[in-house]
Amino acid sequence: MSDLKAIINGSIVNKADAVLHINDLSIERAYAVFDYFKTVNRVPIFWDDNLDRFFYSAQSMRLQIDYSREQIKDLILQLMNENNIADSGIKLLLTGGYSQDGYSIAKSNLIITQQIQKRNEAAEKNGLRLVTYEHQRQLPAVKTIDYLMGILTQPYAKEKNADDVLFKQNSFITESPRSNIFIVTKDETIITPEKNILYGITRKHVLKIAAEQFKTLTQDVTIDDLYNAKEVFITSTSKNITPISSVDEISFCSVPGNITKQLQLQLNKIIYG
Repeated sequence: MSDLKAIINGSIVNKADAVLHINDLSIERAYAVFDYFKTVNRVPIFWDDNLDRFFYSAQSMRLQIDYSREQIKDLILQLMNENNIADSGIKLLLTGGYSQDGYSIAKSNLIITQQIQKRNEAAEKNGLRLVTYEHQRQLPAVKTIDYLMGILTQPYAKEKNADDVLFKQNSFITESPRSNIFIVTKDETIITPEKNILYGITRKHVLKIAAEQFKTLTQDVTIDDLYNAKEVFITSTSKNITPISSVDEISFCSVPGNITKQLQLQLNKIIYG
């Protein structure tokens, strides 16, 4: 859609005309934070959780937001009204600002964009393949725009006949570049890593759902734990709950597994009604 609108510092503009100066720290040094949520049938999904994380990320990076939470919500609703997209992804981006020396934080720029987002139901049904990769992100609990290793490792994943990488540190797994990971053990305990990760919004809600029915833990997860799992799945805003069919050379049960399927059904009721 070429006629989409965006918002820069409170003003609605044509998305095609939305620009930043080249001395913004997001361009000079990749210094910026963002958050991303979706709308389903024009309803924002979990956006209060995303705004909590957005403000946390900004504070962690010493970036000032010159808008209140309610003002940002009003801007989002204005943009949704302008673009009139039922199912979409909305991105909040807060930059390091127009730095005079290319290194010092300046007055932040706030950009809000919206795009069509289609659900990948085939992946949710058939699963994805992961390959492990040794890496630990900087400031993992902060949602920055630094996706260097996520992008850089895409050719590696393809070489290994995988859809994406799964980061590990020594013998512990952490996360994928754009999703959190869960394992289901053979005694049907659900476990997800608790340290050195981005605390995903979908992860948060899946933990809540899972804890009502199963033993659920947040703790260190080793490679051996992963390889010996009964079921494995990932969570994210765009992927919902997506089963994992294999990691490295290890294949799991036919996907989605029974517990994964149960959690999918319950999460989908919340998101899609």
